[in-house]
Amino acid sequence: MTFIDVPKSSHRLLAARPAQFCTSCSPGGPGPSPVLRSQLLGWRITCPLCGDLLRAENRRELPSPFPQYRVAALRGEKLLDDEAERGIRTWTSPAEIARLLLMRRVIWPLPREHELWRYRVLGAIVPDLDHVVAAEQVNLPTPAKPILPLHLRPALLAGVAIVERAGPEMLRMLRGHMMGDNKVRFTDAAENMIARAGKLRASGQMQLI
Repeated sequence: MTFIDVPKSSHRLLAARPAQFCTSCSPGGPGPSPVLRSQLLGWRITCPLCGDLLRAENRRELPSPFPQYRVAALRGEKLLDDEAERGIRTWTSPAEIARLLLMRRVIWPLPREHELWRYRVLGAIVPDLDHVVAAEQVNLPTPAKPILPLHLRPALLAGVAIVERAGPEMLRMLRGHMMGDNKVRFTDAAENMIARAGKLRASGQMQLI
C-alpha cells in the first residue's frame, strides 16, 4: 500500500493507524489482519469496495447525529476522494476547504472563555455541530490533521460539499465569523484559493478561443 500519488493537500486526511473498517470487506481470521487502504482514509464514510457504511475501528456503534446531511456528505466524500485518488478538482482543493472549516470561529455574544474551544467555522454551515460538540464534550481536531471521528465526519464532508457548490464568495462570507490573527490566516488562505480558481477559469477560457 502506498500513498505516494496522493496530493500533499490530502496528506492531512490520512490516518497513521486504522480509523475504520468495513464489516463486509475487512479480512477475518484468527491471525493479524492486513490493513486495508480504506481504513486509513480520513475522508471516507463508506467503503470504496462495496459502498457499505464504515464502522469505527474501536467498534463503538455511534450513529451519526447528522442524518439530514447524508446526501451532501456523500458528495463531499466523492470530492475529497476524486482529489486524493484521481487528482481531480473543481474550482479549488476540497482538502483545503476542510482545513479552513476546522479553524476556530467566534460567536456573538461571546461565550464564556472555557467554551471558546467548541466553535469552528464548520458550525456556521452545519449549525447542529455546536450542540453536538457541547453535548459530547468532544474536542474537534485541528486544521493540521482534520480527521473527525467517524460519526461526526458527515458534518465536515457536507460542509466541504456546500462550500464547493456555493463557490468562492462563500469563503469570503465565512471570514466574517473570524477575528484577530485567525481571521488574517483564514483570509490569506481563502484569497489564495480564490486567486488560483480565477487563474484556472481564465486558462480554460483561453483554450476555448
